[in-house]
Amino acid sequence: MKHKLDMHVLGCKVNYADARRLLELLPDADGGPVALVATCCVTAEGEKQSRKHVRRASRRLGGAGTVLVTGCASRLHPQSFRDLADNVVVLEGDIGEAARQAGGVLKQASAPAKVPAAPDARTRYFLKVQDGCANHCSYCVIPQVRGRPRSLPLDALLDEAAAAVDRGYPELVVSGINVGAYNDAGAGLAGLLARLSRIDGLLRLRLSSIEALDITPGLLQELAASGIFARHLHVPLQSGDDRVLADMGRRYDRRLFAERLELARGTLPGVNITTDVIVGYPGEDEQAFRNTLELVEAADITRVHVFGYSQRPGTAAATRPGQVPPDIIRERSLRLRELSDRLGEAHRRRKPGGTSEILLESAVEPGRFTGLSGDYTRFVVDEAADNAVKPAAGKLVTVAATEVTADAVMGKVVT
Repeated sequence: MKHKLDMHVLGCKVNYADARRLLELLPDADGGPVALVATCCVTAEGEKQSRKHVRRASRRLGGAGTVLVTGCASRLHPQSFRDLADNVVVLEGDIGEAARQAGGVLKQASAPAKVPAAPDARTRYFLKVQDGCANHCSYCVIPQVRGRPRSLPLDALLDEAAAAVDRGYPELVVSGINVGAYNDAGAGLAGLLARLSRIDGLLRLRLSSIEALDITPGLLQELAASGIFARHLHVPLQSGDDRVLADMGRRYDRRLFAERLELARGTLPGVNITTDVIVGYPGEDEQAFRNTLELVEAADITRVHVFGYSQRPGTAAATRPGQVPPDIIRERSLRLRELSDRLGEAHRRRKPGGTSEILLESAVEPGRFTGLSGDYTRFVVDEAADNAVKPAAGKLVTVAATEVTADAVMGKVVT
């Protein structure tokens, strides 16, 4: 019997790209069930959930199975994961070394394994172009576990991207811990995106996230020149208060952040902007939080990924005075999520009456598919009764938006 592979990824798109690549390198041979859990340590809750999923996988697989553990949390606290169960193996080193360790543990041969299907299989391919970060924000543990910035070679990335498109992926998501730091022998992010845009058969190109300081006229001009770049930017804010931003070490103030968003909107008409915010950073008082609410709304941000602050080992913020009580963090997080929901609904309500290009992902029922627009709006798409265009996963279709639900836009295929 062949190994049955199962994968669960917590955290960012880089973690997903790493896990997918690891599974591609794992050989296939006879043996018991195997689970791969890619862990996250950005917050204490992420680390807690990582341990939960490892324990759950261990119990589900039993003594005949093996749980392979990778990702940031297992790098930060490897022994805490080893101690969870006897069938847990923590993989160390880079992807190649982790694959060699896994192959040794599983006593496998050399034939490549098949990657299990995922919700975005054959739709979005996460192209990891860069790893590591040197910003050392006061709250962030990632430089400890990911190291200094390293960029993957341009030619190797172009080969990987072309191969993914040949395998049927119509969209590439360019991902990295700090993707704006990409640089291979003088070729920066703009140059990489220009080369990727020319890959035959690629329908859509997207950035996973970009720091405000990396939104430059040169980059924006390249994005505008690309005929396939998705009009969506995820730009982490973290706080809308200048005092908090300075203490975080974020290297911009609220004025500069807003200016970069306006620069993006002036060059990329219709661009949709989403963000990350940390709530309850040490010293954040009610006025500082209100400043964040005000900036999020004024900047017309349509979705906020809300992170309640948690102390991370070895970070400067962990020992800062003015730690915010958990009940206040929860209350402020709820208020920010309510604002995010309201702004997202307002964004979706601007869609009916117009058309959007939707990359279909999967069928939710016969004749009805779900998918994403270029600006990262969720659509539920019906096949028109009198339309010869048949929806299918991985297909890019033009959709007329008809109505709005609590979390999506409804529409019908036009072409």
